Amino acid sequence: MCRSRQEKIIVVSTSRHLIWIALGGFVGFVASFIFGDLHTLPLDLYYLIYFVIIVGFFTVYIKRTRLNLKGCFSKRLIWGIILGLIFAVVMAQNVLSRPATLRFTGPYLVWLIFWRGLVYGAIDGFLLSVYPWIVTWRAFHVGKKPLSRKIAFGLLAWVFILLTTTAYHAGYADFRSKKMIQANIGNTIMSIPTLVSTNPIGTPIAHAALHIVAVIHSPKTQLFLPPHRE
Repeated sequence: MCRSRQEKIIVVSTSRHLIWIALGGFVGFVASFIFGDLHTLPLDLYYLIYFVIIVGFFTVYIKRTRLNLKGCFSKRLIWGIILGLIFAVVMAQNVLSRPATLRFTGPYLVWLIFWRGLVYGAIDGFLLSVYPWIVTWRAFHVGKKPLSRKIAFGLLAWVFILLTTTAYHAGYADFRSKKMIQANIGNTIMSIPTLVSTNPIGTPIAHAALHIVAVIHSPKTQLFLPPHRE
């Protein structure tokens, strides 16, 4: 069937956007595999390298695709924050329900709450959930579609979230196991605020809360703060 020029432009635009999904998963895997698995770097140095790579990738994406960040965050912002806080409590309870480990105290704990908790959690939330959702929404112009179509594309975004989450965690040796299922379940739960509110802010709030509580309650966790070292 012949397509109009406008239809062809839409198809090409959609394809170009979706390529960024694959790039996001690839960058996440490379960062975690090379610097978190192949090279046994001090944890905080690894996180610095990881943050630089992911923030750099986001910057390239924003500039190359002319993403309007203000427009993304302005719509239904209050709902995004409310849902983010609700799921932050859910994820905090999940961490606290598990056994505690040896804990840090004093100024170093404050530093870890900021670095491994707030910053690491927020960046993970953006890479694993917000980024695939934004790309999906832009690729298919979902914002202009009726509610039923938004729900359908929300499910598609969730599939891309699972793919990105799997690619990133596959870079860590211990997640190349049944633990991958736990990672995907957890990130699915934390993705709900963004998928439901269609605002990016909720998921990073929930993800940062999980990391912060893990840093305080069980910093030696074998699940919440990869890479895990003996």
